[in-house]
Amino acid sequence: MTSKKVLASFVAVFALAILMIAGVSAAATNQHVTINDVEVSGVDVLGGSAIAEFSGSTVPVRVQFVADNLPGTESQDVRVKAWISGSAGNAAVTDRFDVLEGRTYTRTLSVPISDDLDDDETEEDLTLTVLIESKDDGTLSEIEIDLTVQKESYLLEVLDVDMSSEVSAGNALLVDVVLKNTGRRFADDTFVVAKIPALGVEDRAYFGDLSSVDQPLEDGTSDRLDKENTNERRLALRIPSNAPAGIYVVEIVAYNEDSITSVTKKVVVSGSSANTMVLSSVHSKTFAVGEVQEYSITLVNAGDKVVVYELVVDSSGLDVTVDEPIVAVPAGTSRTVKLAVVADSEGKKSFAVNVHSGTELVKTESFTANVEGGSIGGNATVLLTVILAIIFVVLLIVLIVLLTKQPEKSEEFGESYY
Repeated sequence: MTSKKVLASFVAVFALAILMIAGVSAAATNQHVTINDVEVSGVDVLGGSAIAEFSGSTVPVRVQFVADNLPGTESQDVRVKAWISGSAGNAAVTDRFDVLEGRTYTRTLSVPISDDLDDDETEEDLTLTVLIESKDDGTLSEIEIDLTVQKESYLLEVLDVDMSSEVSAGNALLVDVVLKNTGRRFADDTFVVAKIPALGVEDRAYFGDLSSVDQPLEDGTSDRLDKENTNERRLALRIPSNAPAGIYVVEIVAYNEDSITSVTKKVVVSGSSANTMVLSSVHSKTFAVGEVQEYSITLVNAGDKVVVYELVVDSSGLDVTVDEPIVAVPAGTSRTVKLAVVADSEGKKSFAVNVHSGTELVKTESFTANVEGGSIGGNATVLLTVILAIIFVVLLIVLIVLLTKQPEKSEEFGESYY
């Protein structure tokens, strides 16, 4: 009788030990396949080790099983699946393969761990589920393993970056940053830097101390028992007025003595041309050879800063003179620049005026000139001028000849008296 009690007690203790090994909460649920080894990050969890992993990480899970009681000689389209409780959507799954009776198989999966632990928790007890299933035979085996997931000690996360997708040169790009302490420990003296390396501009803001957990408000007050685990600040990036138009990378870096993290965004920088209008009432004129004709260009600065423009003429066969090659236009005003054009031959001719602001070409304004033969009045004037010039030259020559010619002295012979 005593021996029977001892044997019964031994069996009970042995059964209890089997259930408690390595936190396995449920053994194989199907006789078709036996899972005889599971390793998490290289640690045998069936050997009695309590496993802890970090949130947001990916852990390797190695599963070894033997097909010892299949319905037939093989099971087709078998796959191994593993996930952490609460994140079945991020499960890791192997390709399908055939399993032969009496053979041992090993598969390794990379299982992602969610990083969405509650704000008031620094660690959480979860379950790792390993499932072996067949397309035709259903679940072949399933096992659940206790797993503790904890936050990293020092970890910052940029939760959100709110900024415009486009900014004009000469203006400020406003960047709103939301930062969170997702680590287990207090984040002391945290800063955020926003910068555009290609333009050499940056701004920095002090986010202060961030708690590891978001404590509730103290009863009856607006004060928290501890600091918040999130904070928000606005940074301003001053875009140079001569910044070339293009797409630029904005870097947001959060850091303190223990941790650093960064994210990137993109912004379109439009040059001063976005705030400039180049207008001309007349683009084509007809005039005679040698006649001076006047064109004009009006520069409108619709921005909020003074802009300096440079006008560069591109012409062939025409003599174009700009009365103000460099002109400063205050914000919200306009200036008209005059162009004097002269042609030395007939024909249809063209010229262009390139309007620059700094290194950027704002706009190219094109003009045409229909140059005809000289008018009658114009030809008569030219002919009269030539005749008068010839007469003047002839008279000048005659005058020179007259002045240089000396009159001959007459020889006087007086009477001699001897």
